Amino acid sequence: MYEITNANTKGQIVIPKAIRKFLGITEDTLLEITAKGQGIYVHPVQGVITSTDTAQGFLKILEKTRGAWGKASKAEQQQEQKKKKLERNAARARRNAW
Repeated sequence: MYEITNANTKGQIVIPKAIRKFLGITEDTLLEITAKGQGIYVHPVQGVITSTDTAQGFLKILEKTRGAWGKASKAEQQQEQKKKKLERNAARARRNAW
């Protein structure tokens, strides 16, 4: 599928309606524009990873690997003990309920 169009004085082009429909491009669709050789390629973007997403990912990794690089601090040890105590009490309560 192809169509011919021209750029205006600002260098803007209109993506023809048939191509927008074919690719599912709407006014909210993010587009990646890449220059390769003698052409310009425009691709709809499925998703963007933001710095916030990346930071949240790092925090999840740090949480999973906590303590793997050295001895846990006193505060971490106390928090872990509280967590284990709560889990034991909850397990005991569930067992008694049966």
